[in-house]
Amino acid sequence: MMVQFPHALRIDGRFQLVALTYSPVYSPADVFGFAVLTSDGARLTDVVSLDEAHLHWSLLREEAKTALGEVEATGTRAAPRRRRRKS
Repeated sequence: MMVQFPHALRIDGRFQLVALTYSPVYSPADVFGFAVLTSDGARLTDVVSLDEAHLHWSLLREEAKTALGEVEATGTRAAPRRRRRKS
């Protein structure tokens, strides 16, 4: 089995759109496919075309932004503590 090396093309938040090669040094001529990874390096897609990877990456970004907006809108974050004044 050959080792696949991801080369980040786009990064936004927790998601990366990467080009895959069998070489640790990036060269566009060596790219055999594309994938979407998390910031931790977990692969979220199989080896796909650039268009498919970009679509998946864009959808994940939008879902993450929507989820963040819902958390902010519902106020589920912890409220700051109030300090008492010393007498």
